[in-house]
Amino acid sequence: MSEIPKGVPGFVTAGHAVLFQDTEAHRCDVCASALSTEGDEDDEHGPGSGLLVWSRGEERRYQEPPLCSSCAAAIGVTALQRWEIEEEEG
Repeated sequence: MSEIPKGVPGFVTAGHAVLFQDTEAHRCDVCASALSTEGDEDDEHGPGSGLLVWSRGEERRYQEPPLCSSCAAAIGVTALQRWEIEEEEG
């Protein structure tokens, strides 16, 4: 039987409060990197969000997933490129 290294607990317990933590709001919805609540040196705008809109029948739903600045920029540039291609095709 292997020994447990010093400083590592033999077991871990969690209470019911863990079920109600909102951890998803602090991670990018695309790459799952941790989002800072304030702007970094590289990121003067702080975390952003996207907008997903879908409908089923007459019901319309909206969702604003959190995005890091890199993913938000990549998605925005891709959308602009696709829009430009659609306009060229007529």
